[in-house]
Amino acid sequence: MSRYQKLFLLIIALVIGASAAVYFKPMRKGLDLAGGVRVVLQAKPGSLVDDKGKPLSDQARAQKMAAVMKTLRKRVDAIGAVDPVLQLQGTDRVIIELPGIRNIDEALRMIQRTDRLEFYWLKNVRTKRNPNAVWELLSPPEVDPNTGMEIYSFRNTVTGKVIKGDTEEGMKRIMLEVVDAYDPVNNPDGMKPLMTGEDLKPVCQADYDNNRRPVMRFSLNPRGAEVFADFTRRHIDDVVAIFLGNRMLTAPRINSPITTGEGIIEGGFANLQEAQELADYLNTGALPVPLEIIAKDEIEATLGREVVQKALMAGILGLILVIVFMAAYYRLPGILADVALIIYTLFAMAAFKLLGVTMTLPGIAGFILSIGMAVDANILIFERLKEELNSGKTLRAAIDAGFNRAFPAIFDSNACTLITCAVLYSFATGMVQSFALTLAIGVIISLFTAITVTRTFLHLLVNQQWAQRPNLFGLGTTWIHRTSKQLNIVGRRNWFFALSLLIIIPGVIFYSLNMGRYGSGLKPGIEFKPGTTIQMTFDRRTSVTEIIETVASAVPNKKIETSVQLSDRGKTAFIRTNLTPGEAGYDQAIRSINSALASRIGTPRNVQTSSVGPIISKEITRKAIMAVVISAILIVIYLSFRFAVGGFINGLKYGTCTIIATLHDVFVITGLFAILGYFLGWEIDTLFVTAVLTMIGFSTHDTIVVFDRIRENLKHRIKGEDFESLANRSILQTLTRSINTSLTVILTVLALLAFGGPIIRHFYIALLVGIISGTYSSIFNATPLLVVWENISGGGKKRRSRVIEEKPMVMGKELKPVEEDESVEEGAVVDRKTAAGTKTKSTKRRKRRY
Repeated sequence: MSRYQKLFLLIIALVIGASAAVYFKPMRKGLDLAGGVRVVLQAKPGSLVDDKGKPLSDQARAQKMAAVMKTLRKRVDAIGAVDPVLQLQGTDRVIIELPGIRNIDEALRMIQRTDRLEFYWLKNVRTKRNPNAVWELLSPPEVDPNTGMEIYSFRNTVTGKVIKGDTEEGMKRIMLEVVDAYDPVNNPDGMKPLMTGEDLKPVCQADYDNNRRPVMRFSLNPRGAEVFADFTRRHIDDVVAIFLGNRMLTAPRINSPITTGEGIIEGGFANLQEAQELADYLNTGALPVPLEIIAKDEIEATLGREVVQKALMAGILGLILVIVFMAAYYRLPGILADVALIIYTLFAMAAFKLLGVTMTLPGIAGFILSIGMAVDANILIFERLKEELNSGKTLRAAIDAGFNRAFPAIFDSNACTLITCAVLYSFATGMVQSFALTLAIGVIISLFTAITVTRTFLHLLVNQQWAQRPNLFGLGTTWIHRTSKQLNIVGRRNWFFALSLLIIIPGVIFYSLNMGRYGSGLKPGIEFKPGTTIQMTFDRRTSVTEIIETVASAVPNKKIETSVQLSDRGKTAFIRTNLTPGEAGYDQAIRSINSALASRIGTPRNVQTSSVGPIISKEITRKAIMAVVISAILIVIYLSFRFAVGGFINGLKYGTCTIIATLHDVFVITGLFAILGYFLGWEIDTLFVTAVLTMIGFSTHDTIVVFDRIRENLKHRIKGEDFESLANRSILQTLTRSINTSLTVILTVLALLAFGGPIIRHFYIALLVGIISGTYSSIFNATPLLVVWENISGGGKKRRSRVIEEKPMVMGKELKPVEEDESVEEGAVVDRKTAAGTKTKSTKRRKRRY
């Protein structure tokens, strides 16, 4: 059994295993697919301090936040969220994602709750043991007619003043005057609690007493049991009050020593559900520090179903378009690449499920985008294969040579894509991380399917007689046909530089105009400016004026700045307000707006609410800039090492020219969004940054293909050829593959634009423009810039040796396979006969050997 037969059996086994994983293992859905909430919580200012009010050390702060994470994990588990995400960010923030949660407000209240359960001895309350105490507990307690909870009151026996615990102010007075509780500011010498919730075992549960009243049963841990037993032995007939935050749950009188370590809390619950909530809360423990919400995203589950349907349609269409193109252009190798692409799709889906990747809408977009990028390696290989066949190699030798010579460009381009994915994953959160992760996994798997799977299939066909026909390999298929006059792209570089300036300048002008209108060159989205965005879809068309009037009337006591964008023929609205989480009346204002819109326009569907506070918006802006800068620096360093033919400094020019050409693409896409922001109000968000970074990786990918050919041609330089001619020859040799690698990705992005839905359509447009611009800059900017650098440094001067003119070979009616010569190019000008070429005057016929 040959090596490739063994590999074929391995591929079959992997396909069977991947199919089983895809069929049996469910996919983890992110918020935008499953619905739910994502919040960013931050420790309240001044809470991370020691007993003396001094800021905690880094170690103490880390320990405190670790305790916070432990408590939050218990609370999230108690809520019952499926596949929740908890992530510590920085030194004082926590990101929580709760997919599938329906009662979002109740879940967030449970998570943020900081009420502390405390047991106090009421030493100032009159009892048989203490008849001269100032305060008297009035009994029986009142019962709130609305909630059914008990309300306790105390009367001062000296002044006759009564304090009733039915308000927050009343409870503060009870704690200070009756309990004499410790307060670091108002009562530093006061009494500390006898026990707290930390003395309870995590086994609290709700129940009914004999009178069918809701109670909560608890058990004390060894320390708590010992303290309580000792206290109750010495304080028979005294009163112990149990407080939960600023609320007094019960105040029982001690009738006998309690030595069992068990007890009940009664009278403080409206129903059994409330008692169970307290039990769940106490079982998870108290938060070491109070937390406040600084950003929040709410998404309806119905949005996910619609998104998945549209994304599935876009993915299928994108896959079909790529399959048809590859089969039509590359014939037999293209069909084999299509089979490998289907296998790639299967492997990628299996990897996502086995690795527990949380799939989001941007993640699906990343996966669909990777389908287009997965055939890039095949395109590079097949173009080299055609070159090797045209040079006269046998089919087996051409396959091996094509794969080996294409591999450096494949490796370097994919490495740069992985660099951008790593930067994205490091600096982003949530859905953007999902995009980066799915794209990175796709790139790694595509290396296996393109190189191993496709190569195995080709070698298995080598000995098949029907596979020896030249027309099965598309040898005469090319975008650029050879002519008697060579295309001089590098020689006309100044024209292309001028064209780039003409494209960039309008964007710069509108970028400047936006500075006066929005305070920044690009209109900032919800993540870059404090506020709240509500996205919803109606059954009928609406207008910007109708929505603005409705929002204003919904909250008449607040001055709300509102901007609206409409899509989907006026049925989907993106409503931006200046309401920020944490401000007074925020939740009520959002509910009022949603209710008013439903009443006037109709019940909306696919509702998604996103809010960002001022602190996190600044941080997102800073991280976005850092991500772009760091990605560019890492790519420059990597390419400088990989192209260091004459040392690192010599290689630095390749990396620098690559990034300069990439900056051209950044200016193009930024300028476009500046113009669209000015006229159509388009905003940018973290997905825009994602598109820019993805475009940087793709543009670098195309540039590397050309630079790799330059690197190879420098090792096989034609005698007398100057660097400018060599660079132009390299561009022409790689022109077809540059067009084809871009075209396959453009086809998948067009599918996303057509069927991916309006939710992240701006992201798709940014990707499309970036890919087109990246293809242009890699051909018409990057290499000409390299030539300019070489000419300035003196390395590109023309050699004094005689220039060898490449002339067409005179052959018979069929093309004579030429010797292996790196000067043969795809778009070359030599009038050499191809399999589909013209006739020559030679009478000799020579069969091509495979």
